[in-house]
Amino acid sequence: MAEKVLVAFHSVNATVEVRLTDAALRLVEKEALASPNSETGGILIGRYEDEGNVAVITTATERPGDSKAGRAWFQRGISGLTTKLRGRWKHGEYYLGEWHSHPGSAPDPSTNDIREMRSISIDTSYRCPKPILVIAGTPGQHMRISVSVMENGGLIRLRPMSSKPGTPSAFPDDSGARQ
Repeated sequence: MAEKVLVAFHSVNATVEVRLTDAALRLVEKEALASPNSETGGILIGRYEDEGNVAVITTATERPGDSKAGRAWFQRGISGLTTKLRGRWKHGEYYLGEWHSHPGSAPDPSTNDIREMRSISIDTSYRCPKPILVIAGTPGQHMRISVSVMENGGLIRLRPMSSKPGTPSAFPDDSGARQ
């Protein structure tokens, strides 16, 4: 597929590299910045490449209509997700994980975030033993993201990979700040 991968994340402690497409990152940014007073979120959809070692997130969904949220919590609903996932499955894409925002705060995973990702990793109905978590922190009118993957019962925080020489980076200071 010809999606534009904007940024890739990795860790020496994780077996999966995560790549975010421009379209997925723009949706997360738009939704997170549009919800400055309460958390919002959705799911991540994409595919695995390189024998399962690379996860390419092609789509981030908007907040399902039956979701519930507050200033520091988010409970993702399910309305419309089954239909969306069935449509993407026909194109070889699957559920890869979750994203949500931390309004006015850093994109650091909370204890509840870790617990939820661990639960998803062992719930066979998700069919996702290594779910990915993207958190969009929105201090002010900009966004910073963190990307983590649940492996072997622990949430591993990934770091942005360096851009190729001569290629502008969306995260020039290696902090996850969206320009």
